[in-house]
Amino acid sequence: MRRRRSVCLGLAIGLALAPGLVYAHPPASVRTPVDWSEAPCVTIVDRSQDPVAALEYDIPQEDDVDLVNEPLDSHTHQFFGFCRDHDLDERLPNWINQADLDNSALFGLGTLEGVDPARDILQSAAQWAGCFTRITPDDQRRPISFEAAAEPVLWDTSALAAGTWVVEGYTYEPWFNLWSPHPGVFKIVDDPDPAASPPAAALLFEEQTVFVGAAVEINGCVDAMPGSTMSLSWVEASTGDPQWEVFAGDLPVRNGSFELTWEAPEAAASRSMLIKVDVVDPLGREWTAHGFSRIGVIGSGSGGTGDEGGDDETGTDAGETDGGPGLDDDGGGDGGGDGGGDGCGCTVEPGRDGVPVVWTLVGLLVLGCRRRVIAGPRERG
Repeated sequence: MRRRRSVCLGLAIGLALAPGLVYAHPPASVRTPVDWSEAPCVTIVDRSQDPVAALEYDIPQEDDVDLVNEPLDSHTHQFFGFCRDHDLDERLPNWINQADLDNSALFGLGTLEGVDPARDILQSAAQWAGCFTRITPDDQRRPISFEAAAEPVLWDTSALAAGTWVVEGYTYEPWFNLWSPHPGVFKIVDDPDPAASPPAAALLFEEQTVFVGAAVEINGCVDAMPGSTMSLSWVEASTGDPQWEVFAGDLPVRNGSFELTWEAPEAAASRSMLIKVDVVDPLGREWTAHGFSRIGVIGSGSGGTGDEGGDDETGTDAGETDGGPGLDDDGGGDGGGDGGGDGCGCTVEPGRDGVPVVWTLVGLLVLGCRRRVIAGPRERG
């Protein structure tokens, strides 16, 4: 795995240094994500013992540059907690606060036209009002260096509501910024008894492309009181008005890691699917976790066995799916940062939004060639 990662990063560097395309650090260059590869699936933060959680992360490369015509705190990382999960079609705002946006515009990195504070700025976004917390303040963003990444981010949960939270890393490098979702989930409790807190769950399955009727491998983890149930659903990606369809309902919960196999339905042929799991405990408390990798489904009429490559009816190669966490199509918003597995399963549109294709390729190589480690719940107390 380490060798594969080195090869991918080497390819990325080679592309970046291709003749005629050498820049000191162009505004459209790839953003350096937060690497959560070693993160556990469920982390219990028992505040009766210690309210501070240590978030460990890595970076694929350093981003120690001399800033020219950029904000002084550009090329930095910041960390946030959210009281609910979101699917890949609900992108997090590109900006954290109005000052960042205004300052970046003053440097000529972009235009304020078309930016909606109620949608594009986290601090004023209606859909996230009262549902997020800054783990690191805006004025204490971290440099993107191995030295900084070696020190865990200390998250003081003392003032937060007990319950389940998700964490995301944020790369501040305007004009287009980048979100890197933590693959696991954090359960903040004041009592280690499972009945004293609502359920928690996370989905960790890899990006996949399968034929109709072929096996889709779904895995994740859950932590909930006895008697809880979970239901898994799918929806076509990018529908705008998602209508989730349950494919495994009211399954009894057994705390820890879980795996299940599901056959890709005909209704999903030539589409990209999103998956979620809803957990409900006997007290009616709920938690919804979304997978952060898409699943592409190839129609049965396309030929093949399900184990080989080939083009589906939408023109997507069988080794690819439609995007996935990582650098967004437009370089901003909520792309997430984990590349959805070991492979570089991504599509490329040359020159979109003025970004040279070489930098898109570099980004896909760096973001797609990282790995995730699936772990079970951490011991309580």
